[in-house]
Amino acid sequence: MSVNKNQYMTKNIVHSEVLDSLEIVIRYPQEGDANAMCDYINKLSKEKTYITWQGEKIKLEDEEKYLKEQIERIKSKETVQLLLFVNNKLSGISSIDLRKRVNGHNGTFGISIAKDQRGKGLGKLLMKLVLDEAVKNISKLKIITLEVFAENMNAIKMYSKFGFKEYGRLPKGIKYKNRYIDEILLYKMV
Repeated sequence: MSVNKNQYMTKNIVHSEVLDSLEIVIRYPQEGDANAMCDYINKLSKEKTYITWQGEKIKLEDEEKYLKEQIERIKSKETVQLLLFVNNKLSGISSIDLRKRVNGHNGTFGISIAKDQRGKGLGKLLMKLVLDEAVKNISKLKIITLEVFAENMNAIKMYSKFGFKEYGRLPKGIKYKNRYIDEILLYKMV
């Protein structure tokens, strides 16, 4: 789903450029993004790519609630979330969400890129920006963790280039396309 350019709030834009005739805008989420976010995640879920959603459909009201909570967490410096738009179409989402209580110094990282935008370096750009924003804006953040499907070699290579190291592996921890594969746990000190 496209978002009207006039909806961009300049203070929320982290990065913008024209790259190979593609207009790239990376910004924080804002009210009104729930429709685009819902359509985006449902498309990824239907694709059954390397994300936790594997064919389930998210309801718009659930995405609106999630978005409202994320915006509050961003304001309270507990989360950083960035949306990647390519030619005004939501094409990627990444976040680092601070955990709570005794794990309150630990941020959980996630990223996804739309199928038609993969392999163009946009994931690397989005990841760099979300890591930079997290370090700058989440003062309690000391460790970033993530989980990855063991057969997602492109992601594993990208994470290692950003300094993530394996600290564990859960054998058959993920059921993916009717079979069990390992889940790899990675971390990065901030």
